[in-house]
Amino acid sequence: MKRLLCILSALIVIMGCGGGRSAYGVKHYLPEYSPPAAPERLKAHAAIRVEPFAAARAFAGTAMVYRSFPFEMSSYSRERWRVTPGDMVTDFLLRDLRASGAFKAVLGSEDPGEVRFVLAGTVAEFLETHGGKGPAARLAADVTLLDTTRREITQRVVFQKTYAVEEAMKERSARALAEAMSGAMRKFSAALLEDVHRAVGESTDGKAP
Repeated sequence: MKRLLCILSALIVIMGCGGGRSAYGVKHYLPEYSPPAAPERLKAHAAIRVEPFAAARAFAGTAMVYRSFPFEMSSYSRERWRVTPGDMVTDFLLRDLRASGAFKAVLGSEDPGEVRFVLAGTVAEFLETHGGKGPAARLAADVTLLDTTRREITQRVVFQKTYAVEEAMKERSARALAEAMSGAMRKFSAALLEDVHRAVGESTDGKAP
């Protein structure tokens, strides 16, 4: 009987301690920004498809990664991105290219229909860095635009380019990282929109695909 009472007392103490703890939930963040303005040129008479962007393994998950020192990478313990960087970049590019009105159509990977141009890429960096000017959000991506009407792979590549942008952070925090990454994403999207619009226009020469 004594042993049973001791066990029950221990359980009550454990439950009491557990109930007194301050529970916390993981906060999730997602960049927010308005779509960049479309190039001030005529609409390109072509449709493009945006394939899902891959991501380097270091940024394949939802961790909000930061690098304080060379060779050392960490992440915020109670904050996460809402979705993975590859999915975020894909979704924002789809939205921005469609909002630009610069193309005949902008399709996602699951949308039906044949298109001439395909945009694909890999997110190489998506993190907070600490340099001489303070913390900054850094986004880097390797992007390829393909012309599917070409037979040879060397001829299919319309252009291949690495984009790297940074946006200063107001402070060191997950929220400041999300805010700065919004600015970095907008810069990247604007630069890519300009390049894709120019390349598609030059390839089609004003003709429908």
